Amino acid sequence: MAKNGYKIFDSDTHVGPTMEVLEKYLSAADKTKLAGWEQYKSTAKAGRTMYNKGARIYRRKLGTASPDTAPAGYMAGFTGAHGERKPFPHTDLHVDKRLVDMDFEGVDVNLTFPSGWFGTFTTGDDIALEAAMYRAYHSWMADYCSAAPNRLGGVILVSGRDIKGSLEEIKKHGKSPWAWGILPYAPYGMPLDHPDLEPVWAAAQEYDLTVSMHTFTVMPPYAPGGLDNWENLFLQRSAAHPWCGMRNMASLIGAGVMDRYPKLRIATLEAGHGWLPFWLARIDEHAKTIASEIPKLKHLPSEYAVSGRYFQSIEVPEGEKLTNSVMDLLGDDVLMYASDYPHGESHFPHTVDMAMDWNDTSKARKQKLFWDNAVKCYPRSGLK
Repeated sequence: MAKNGYKIFDSDTHVGPTMEVLEKYLSAADKTKLAGWEQYKSTAKAGRTMYNKGARIYRRKLGTASPDTAPAGYMAGFTGAHGERKPFPHTDLHVDKRLVDMDFEGVDVNLTFPSGWFGTFTTGDDIALEAAMYRAYHSWMADYCSAAPNRLGGVILVSGRDIKGSLEEIKKHGKSPWAWGILPYAPYGMPLDHPDLEPVWAAAQEYDLTVSMHTFTVMPPYAPGGLDNWENLFLQRSAAHPWCGMRNMASLIGAGVMDRYPKLRIATLEAGHGWLPFWLARIDEHAKTIASEIPKLKHLPSEYAVSGRYFQSIEVPEGEKLTNSVMDLLGDDVLMYASDYPHGESHFPHTVDMAMDWNDTSKARKQKLFWDNAVKCYPRSGLK
């Protein structure tokens, strides 16, 4: 399938899953452990079961003195951007419905990530339960993506609290058709450049898996500022996501990870893209003026970013002029199309059309934006 002559690789979509999906992948002992999470159980989302330990609810409207004390739910105050046709609500249960949505919008490929609630398990005391939930997710991903292996892929979840178990999961699933990258779940306060994660980067390179760094809004592990945005969702959603993306990529590049693992690829997702040229100029400067605080690097941070091993998803609403300006400054080989489907920030079913209507963007640039760069970022997809 192609839309207006372009194949579309959506590099940032979500897939749940709720507990109704994962239950059959959990052992009886794991289910017993979840009984201790009963107080965190939530069925607010279309009657489906999730857990919300560590959830933040932003209750204050800008210009008011105090937070609203009235009850509020998940992402309260977020009205979203969906068009007249909403995404099918239970795509984790019904993969065929997801494919219908993809066809309707004109999308060929989805790279899927768990929805934000799944980070709740980074806050529990039972690390074995966290690991069990990730194992269940991986087993389900194998089944889910097998329905359309050329169209659906996912990531292996890495627990910063269980490196040994995470490495075993990478070894188990690293060559599976569905596994295109890894998503590090470092608990709040654990830097991504922590030396404990070093074997994870080595394994990612060994299995040709892309390190995919994604940020979340109301669930842990929180972005910088996620716990300090003056109780306002507008500020949190606007500020914390870009700052988290900036921090994540700067920490890995600045720590010399791309030097030690010369075939490793890194992707920053759902953090916008207009900030990237400014940020690279700034960390280039500080790689020189604060060189004592980072290892000796073989290149400037900006040189890693344009090396063909770093990629970043776009936020389509940032618009054509800003997107072209980033490509003018950094070249056409970094940015990837993304929609955030089916979340409220997605403009489904119009996100592809919004970018397709960028009349001042060349066909060659659109080809790289819609397809080529994502294929290079995720070669485990087997797509060309």
